[in-house]
Amino acid sequence: MIKFFRKIRQKLLSENKFSKYLIYAIGEIVLVVIGILIALSISNWNEREKLKVEEIKFLKNFKQSLNEDIKYNDFRFNKYMSNKESISILLNHLEQDLPYHDSLNYHFANTTQTWIPKINTEVFEALKSNDLNLISNDDLRDGLVSYYSWSNNAFDKQIAQYVQRIEDANSTLFNSRFNAMWNGNYEKYRETKIFDDLEIEMIPNNYSQLKMDKEFMYFLRSLRNQFYWEIEESQMGLNEKVNALIKLIDSELKTTKE
Repeated sequence: MIKFFRKIRQKLLSENKFSKYLIYAIGEIVLVVIGILIALSISNWNEREKLKVEEIKFLKNFKQSLNEDIKYNDFRFNKYMSNKESISILLNHLEQDLPYHDSLNYHFANTTQTWIPKINTEVFEALKSNDLNLISNDDLRDGLVSYYSWSNNAFDKQIAQYVQRIEDANSTLFNSRFNAMWNGNYEKYRETKIFDDLEIEMIPNNYSQLKMDKEFMYFLRSLRNQFYWEIEESQMGLNEKVNALIKLIDSELKTTKE
């Protein structure tokens, strides 16, 4: 093809047809420019398609990770709800001056149980190391940044505050009022690895005195309130944020694939 165009140029020059040569030369340059533009367009299209495939991959990974966040933290929250129930049972017995029963040992121990939340940041960290702008939807990108910022700060902080109160109480309250913290049938649990097989208890040194123990009663009442603000509110915030993000991801996946 190049030899063909070269022969045409040489023929025009040999016949002294300079004006036609000039027009031809310009036309040839235009063709070259058009060819370059087409090549750039194809290259850009290929790059956009590559980024689109990468974005879809991240969106799917985010959806899976967020669903796992809800699944894990719902389990944790359900365990925490049994703590709340134990707090209410103990307060009722102590405030109503009800008699001691062995079953209360479980509830004393259960009020001190803690579970650390888990927000998987692996996909988000991978996106940051790549390019946040790979997520083309501004609302979705901002939502993801907001969620992981919240989970690493407010969410973790609230749960940590609740856990710290339990740990502090172990050395300031429980040590003088109970025989030990977290007695349990650990041998059986080690054999089965089934959480429901674990039976824990804290036996009060003097149940009658606990009824009149203002410091201990203050701790239990406060723990019930703190449970609402630091556990229940955090969990509701998690579910709301995750469900909103999954909805945006589903919408974006549908749009991106079309």
